[in-house]
Amino acid sequence: MGAARRALILEAARRVFAQAGLAQASLRAIAREAGCTTGAIYPWFGSKEALYAALLEESLDTLHRHLAEHLARAGDAQAARAAARAFYGYYAQQPADLSLGFYLFQGLAPRGLGPDLDRKLNARLAACVGLLGEGLARTRPDADAALGSMQMFAYLSGLLLLRHTGRLKSLAQDAEDLLDAYCRTLETSP
Repeated sequence: MGAARRALILEAARRVFAQAGLAQASLRAIAREAGCTTGAIYPWFGSKEALYAALLEESLDTLHRHLAEHLARAGDAQAARAAARAFYGYYAQQPADLSLGFYLFQGLAPRGLGPDLDRKLNARLAACVGLLGEGLARTRPDADAALGSMQMFAYLSGLLLLRHTGRLKSLAQDAEDLLDAYCRTLETSP
């Protein structure tokens, strides 16, 4: 029963955060959405930030498994493409998780969840970005994997943001075409 209640609370929190964002969400709204009292939330989550962190942690862990599975099936020549496509595909199919992942920014002011949660989540994100670098290193052993992984992360994140905000249409661009062109550069750039 406890695991089911926790899952119910997490799903309610996901809906509330999607509607209201981190700043405007409240434990009271999450409890109402979950059909429970705020007191029923505290045994698992001490704050809305802890709830948000649990959702983001789950999302990053799922992304990591998704990337690792795609890399495991890819040959070395296609590893960079497989990693890039897996990252892009995960977030293209999970726009709520993409929004969740950008929790640190509200306008131009950075916003965190607290030093401990930020460190924990940033380590999970770094592990995912590291898999992008692993794919690049397998495809191009001469590449700077650390720099390349950050470049991949930045490009793919930007492409996803443009896709989800509809900006690519206004620029008369197709996300899949841009992704394919980018993947070709991963395989051929010096």
